[in-house]
Amino acid sequence: MRPTSTRGPGFDTALLKGQVPMGQRISLVMPFLCVAVVAACDSPTTPGDVAVVRDTVTVMTYNIFHDGENAGQGITAWPQRRDAVVGIIRSHAPDVLGLQEAEVWQVAWLLDQLQEYAAVARGLYANPAIVDAETVAILYREDEFGLQESGHFWYSESPDSPGSFGTQSFGGLHTPRMATWVRLRRTDSTSFYVFNTHFAADASADDPGRARFKSAELLVQRIANRSHTNEYFFAIGDLNQPPGDWPLMYLLGDRCASGVACAVPPPVPEFRMIDAWAAQHPGDDAGTRCNAATGGDGPRVDYVLVGNPAPLPAPSISDAEIAPWGSGCPSDHRPVVATIIM
Repeated sequence: MRPTSTRGPGFDTALLKGQVPMGQRISLVMPFLCVAVVAACDSPTTPGDVAVVRDTVTVMTYNIFHDGENAGQGITAWPQRRDAVVGIIRSHAPDVLGLQEAEVWQVAWLLDQLQEYAAVARGLYANPAIVDAETVAILYREDEFGLQESGHFWYSESPDSPGSFGTQSFGGLHTPRMATWVRLRRTDSTSFYVFNTHFAADASADDPGRARFKSAELLVQRIANRSHTNEYFFAIGDLNQPPGDWPLMYLLGDRCASGVACAVPPPVPEFRMIDAWAAQHPGDDAGTRCNAATGGDGPRVDYVLVGNPAPLPAPSISDAEIAPWGSGCPSDHRPVVATIIM
């Protein structure tokens, strides 16, 4: 679907201009690519090697919590914490930012504060004019990237029907859940896809495990069926499940996880995504849930996953962190930030 440009409540794409430095590039030499998450190499270059330039892209995922408050978690209402949310985003200056739980009007407010970004966003309900509907908005640096394509789909038996949500066969979702995606292109350089999503929480479905499993299946199918299958892709968001759990393992390439009926794997091309945080911090059990009331963190449920199709060089994760903000919690989630060399 080609993007549209509108302003105001219920926008699909808001375009705002600003001044930010150009993104970094890294020069590597083929065929001796040193990929941090695959293998190290120190092979010398030889005559005839072809120098190639690979882009670096910094991606952030952040569940900002909606406009209410959560006293049990110590999360105050939006007016008391919104400046801290903006501060976290500015301090990391991501090229691409995926938000979860951000309501339509909150996205518009954030764009007013972060005018170097444009956004693709849509409320999860059938009526796009509902301004207090949650989104899975994607923000991107407008002076760095051009929007090539964008779209949305819902986790249901009718994924292209706005506001739809799965029946019992889909885990019995209580409210809509959705994904927003974009295809971005850096000027005269790399194009890539970003899929931003928010899987079902335990209290949001009759069978939350199945709801997440069916959502992961649909997400994989949509990624596999993108129009340019020779381009890199990211899947980011709040997946409401810790590392090692199904269906996160499905997204990482395990099509038949233990305990899940998988006599016939889904008919989609095989690909494997990399968990950026785990690639940089193997064995680290740091969490992304944030509790200002107790000062503790919960499990890691927020992810930046990156994949690539052969024969492109495998992506290298040059940095990944769970971003703190002093001792405070502007949201009940901490953002995850990763810099990827493509």
